[in-house]
Amino acid sequence: MKNITIGRAGSDWAPAAAARYYAQRGDGEEYAFGPTPAEALARLQAREAAGVANFDKSLAEEVAFLALGAANVLRDQPSVKLDAYGGYMGFIGEVIRHAPLLAAYWKRMGDDGFDGVWLYDVTERFGREWAEGLIAGSTQCPTAHLECIIRDELEKWA
Repeated sequence: MKNITIGRAGSDWAPAAAARYYAQRGDGEEYAFGPTPAEALARLQAREAAGVANFDKSLAEEVAFLALGAANVLRDQPSVKLDAYGGYMGFIGEVIRHAPLLAAYWKRMGDDGFDGVWLYDVTERFGREWAEGLIAGSTQCPTAHLECIIRDELEKWA
């Protein structure tokens, strides 16, 4: 637990409603919230472990544009409750976890298979629409949704 601070979330913070405690490393480089100090610490440690072990730098562009699309939705809907995802970062995580799917489809299509700008037209759009679906409680398959977006975008460029 080196350099970890645990405390009560202040009234000027905007964590999920159930989060009463925070755990942060250093000066806030990494942080997490939870209903108990132990849960906040467990979430911090899980987030750090996931971030270090699983981030594939080759997916950085997909992650960035998926997050951009999702963040735009949250900016436009500031009152949406994200408790089910553990807050803002958990919600964004639910969107960006689809980065390998988008990268695989881009690789299959190749440079000649799409006339638009993949990151803007497909990846960011998927991030936005997937975030909207999560908020609405949609249970659509991510692959089916991506294929629908690709068909729609291909029709625009035909």
